[in-house]
Amino acid sequence: MKKFLHLICIVFFISNLSFAQDKKQAINDFLHTIIADYNQKIFIIKEKTSTDHVIDIFKGKTYKDSLTNEWTRDVREEIKPPLYNEKDWAKMKNEYYHKVETDNLWSFDYFNYKHIEFLSGHSLIEFIVKHSEQHLPKINIFSFSEPIYYSGKKYLVFKVGQGSTESINGLTDNYLIIMKKENGKWFVLNKSYQLDIFY
Repeated sequence: MKKFLHLICIVFFISNLSFAQDKKQAINDFLHTIIADYNQKIFIIKEKTSTDHVIDIFKGKTYKDSLTNEWTRDVREEIKPPLYNEKDWAKMKNEYYHKVETDNLWSFDYFNYKHIEFLSGHSLIEFIVKHSEQHLPKINIFSFSEPIYYSGKKYLVFKVGQGSTESINGLTDNYLIIMKKENGKWFVLNKSYQLDIFY
């Protein structure tokens, strides 16, 4: 029995380690499509965006049909079938929705970039104004949610906010990213723009 429990613990540890590596690689592979130079300075919002928000966006808007009295998904949503699948979405929600996140802050060891500075999302606009007043060079700013698996771990899904120190409105581009791994590298399968903002 002890050997069996020990084996389960080892499998669980390896599985978590593999998941952590996938998440790290996916975010860095995504960032690399925007900023190829790992020596370039970037700002990152230190607070992670809620995965609940990611799951809600993935589902999209729903409305209640007045004739059938049933809830229906808005067909205008960007993530369309077959990528959107109700059963796979329900599994993702069951696994990740309203889960307590013990670590909701990003750290330096998560990113391959050598010159990262973390900012608080709550003081982002104030920071941008000060940066602009000092006539400092333009620097990209990003915000990320924790990547989560979707559809039997075939995909990783996360939300990205993107802006720069020249944008007084903060993170002006917000999108949901769906990535798939091929030949040891994660690539963007779907990029769905959102109208909402992070902070």
